[in-house]
Amino acid sequence: MSNLETALRETAARLLRDGRVALVLGYEAGSVPFRTAPAFVERAEDVERLVWNPFCTNNLATYLPKVKSVGRVAIVAKGCDARSVVTLIQEHQIPREQVVILGLCCSGMVDVERLVPAGGSLAGIAISTGTDGRLTVESDGDRRTLPVGEILQERCRVCEYHAPVIADEILGDPAGPLTAPVEPFAVVAEMERRSPAERQAFWRAQLDRCIRCYACREVCPACYCRTCFVDKAAPRWLSKASTVDDNWMFHAVRAFHLAGRCVGCGECERACPMDIPISRLNRLLDREVRGRFGYVAGLDPESVPPLGTFRPEDPDPGGHEG
Repeated sequence: MSNLETALRETAARLLRDGRVALVLGYEAGSVPFRTAPAFVERAEDVERLVWNPFCTNNLATYLPKVKSVGRVAIVAKGCDARSVVTLIQEHQIPREQVVILGLCCSGMVDVERLVPAGGSLAGIAISTGTDGRLTVESDGDRRTLPVGEILQERCRVCEYHAPVIADEILGDPAGPLTAPVEPFAVVAEMERRSPAERQAFWRAQLDRCIRCYACREVCPACYCRTCFVDKAAPRWLSKASTVDDNWMFHAVRAFHLAGRCVGCGECERACPMDIPISRLNRLLDREVRGRFGYVAGLDPESVPPLGTFRPEDPDPGGHEG
C-alpha cells in the first residue's frame, strides 16, 4: 500500500470520526483486475476500502448532486475532478460549505488496454507500482517495466491541471505529468485541416455507430438536469430511432450545453461503448470560449461561466454594435 493511500484512509477516518462529514466519496477496488469503482464510505471503520492507484479514473464529482442530501460530503478529487466540483459550486448544485475536497495531485491514469500483450488479455497479469513512476507488468514469465507516462489515457496526455485548483486538504506531494503534455487542441487543429466534406463524412461515420445509450450523459458531472431535452415528450426533440440525424442532434446540443463548462475530464469518451471520439466536440467549443472570452472552465468558484451571463463588451461574431 502506498503512503498516499495510507494518508487518504487516515484522513477519511478522521473526518468521519470527528463528524465533519457524513460520507466520503472515493475509490475502491473493482470486481475485475486493474479497475476501480466509486466507493461511498459512511463509517470510519470502512475506510480500508479506499484505494488510490493509476486506475482511479472515474470523475466522482458526478455523484455530488445525488448524495448531498446525506449531509456534508468529502470527495477524493484529481485535478479534473476538482474543476468539475468548481463548476457544480458555480451553478449552485452543491454549496461550497457542504463539500470537503480531498485533493490528490494526479500524474495521469493508465489506459488499461495498453497493458494487454498483443493478442492477449488481462487474465494472469500482475502489476505493481513503483515510487519512481513506473509500472512493473508480469504475465506468463514475461516481465515489463513501463513508465506510466507511456501508457496514459489520451485525456491525461492533454491535461493542463494535474494539481487540484481547489482543495480543503492536499494529500501527497505536488506531482507533475509523467510525460510531456500534448497541446490540448491539437486534435481540433488536425480536424480543421480536413475539408468540410471530409469532416462531415468523418462525423457521419462516427455518429452512425451511436446507439444513444446516453452513457456519456450519465457520467458527465455537468449533465445534471432532472429531465434531459432528449427525454421530453413535448416538445419532442428526437425520435426514438437511433438515426444519424437524431444522433447528431443529441451530440451537438449536448456539446453546446457544455460550452464554457466542460473541464475536459474525458469521462464521456471513456464511457462510450462505441468508442466515439466525443471529446473532440467539447475541445472545439472549449477553444472557442477561451479565445473569445478568455475563460477556462472550472478554475474559480466565484466566477460565472461566460454563457451564463451577459456583458456589453462581450465579442459579437456578427459584428453588430452592442
